[in-house]
Amino acid sequence: MTRFHLALLATLFTILLAVAGCATRPPAPVGVQQAWVQAVAGPGWAVRALTGDATCPTLTWAGGSAAMQQRSAPGTEPPPASNAGPTRFVLRACEAPWPADAAHVQVGEITLAAPATELRRIVVLGDTGCRLKASADEFQPCNDASGWPFARVLARAAALQPDLVIHVGDYHYRESPCPADVAGCAGSPWGYGDDVWQADFFQPAQALLAAAPWVFARGNHEDCRRAGQGWLRYLDAEPGPARHCAAEGSEATAPFAVPLSSRSQLIVFDSAEVGSRTPPRGSPAWARWRQQLDQVAELADDRAQSLFVSHHPSLAFGPSADGTPHSARSGLTPLLQDAFGPRLFPPGVQATLHGHLHLHEALGFASNQPASLVIGNGGSLGGGHIGAARALQAEPLPGVRPETFQSHTDYGFTLLTATPQGWQIKAFNALGQPMAVCRLAGQKLRCGR
Repeated sequence: MTRFHLALLATLFTILLAVAGCATRPPAPVGVQQAWVQAVAGPGWAVRALTGDATCPTLTWAGGSAAMQQRSAPGTEPPPASNAGPTRFVLRACEAPWPADAAHVQVGEITLAAPATELRRIVVLGDTGCRLKASADEFQPCNDASGWPFARVLARAAALQPDLVIHVGDYHYRESPCPADVAGCAGSPWGYGDDVWQADFFQPAQALLAAAPWVFARGNHEDCRRAGQGWLRYLDAEPGPARHCAAEGSEATAPFAVPLSSRSQLIVFDSAEVGSRTPPRGSPAWARWRQQLDQVAELADDRAQSLFVSHHPSLAFGPSADGTPHSARSGLTPLLQDAFGPRLFPPGVQATLHGHLHLHEALGFASNQPASLVIGNGGSLGGGHIGAARALQAEPLPGVRPETFQSHTDYGFTLLTATPQGWQIKAFNALGQPMAVCRLAGQKLRCGR
């Protein structure tokens, strides 16, 4: 058979697949599917909504109303070069600033409450999607609430009635089709369109999205080699019309602050595109990331204490099959060292919140570094563990000396509660059972059971 005939057969096969996909597509959704309040760069709060209607909904509240503005329209995006998965979007993304005089707003049938003046009870979770990855031969049972317990995690978190929810990144994991012989993920959507965004995040999170305001950090699964288009449409903190994936790193959101009280704040940093690859020193990319860290330093001056939020940890250990701790790899680490020296963060940053590693980890240091919390156990398939005794004898970076270490691999989430002495940090499993309790005073972390 000639190369021409092979190409013709491949083209016909692709057309047949497309026709079959069109024949089995569910009917287009109608009305508001989800609505939520999220922190946006500014700082400020915005209402976001996803709708199947031809126009954006109207925001209403006691004494006022406002038409929501379109962030993105339905359409099909070019697939990322790394994976030619489907990238069809059928939902319209809409946005409106939170009205200053409103205690509650209505979006379709969904009622949303204004963010509290002081955000004292904060749920943190991350790495939540169901992992379908052919190249690693990993197919998580998305249809099994035990094998992919994200919905259980969300229900237990909602029961604690948080003032705020922080997601530290990696929402989207269904990158490959489920094999025909794997019943646990049978029928799952895959690719990068909003059918996966709905299955992996928005549908399971719908109730908690409406119950509390959110802060969204961007993970490496939401960079423009993967699910970046959906991230920019839906969750990116840059207000206004959604941006598009362009040159690598150029669409990264600038660091922004989220006030928690008159004394404390979050500083949210988009580390997705730098990932584990440090750009060459002196390159335009190096200069761009260093400029963003200069902005972090300026933001840190606005409050006495800050929690730094990004997806990739620098001060943490990675797991292994036998529990040997390995230094976490972040391409941002040399940039942080260049900007802030061995502390890695500006004065006033008392702790850092991350995901990326699929476990819970709390690290406090005898040396001068902020405490480090890794909360990447929200539902995505994990592997390996970290031995506590070994971790206390190791250094995540040269000269960085741990004095407190807690870790577990159970699926779950973490609750931060503001106290007069600092923060209480309580890790829960997917059944809502407490796994560890730590206390943070300044940058000093103390943990127990």
